[in-house]
Amino acid sequence: MARSPQKYRVKEVFYDGVVHVIFFDGAHCLYNYWELRTGCTCAKCVHEVTGEKLLDDQTVPLDIRPVASEYVGNYGLRIDWSDGHGTGIYNFQQLRDQFPHKTQSVD
Repeated sequence: MARSPQKYRVKEVFYDGVVHVIFFDGAHCLYNYWELRTGCTCAKCVHEVTGEKLLDDQTVPLDIRPVASEYVGNYGLRIDWSDGHGTGIYNFQQLRDQFPHKTQSVD
């Protein structure tokens, strides 16, 4: 099955207690800050070779929040977190298909 280009293209990202990602196909996905931060797959958080999780979730504050972010090409989002972490890239396809999220209709 061919991948729909619109399904993974992002129209807007904003923050108001959760991360909102609005895709061009109309999907509006909401992501919990703590779940995103503890789900980071960068080399500091997950072993590059074995895939073993290196990040101890208990070290991430429950009140974690983004302090800055930037798009990485057309495929992902890099977030600077309030705990000082900022090397992870959240791939839009993975966010849409694999990360736990809630959906909201776009009015």
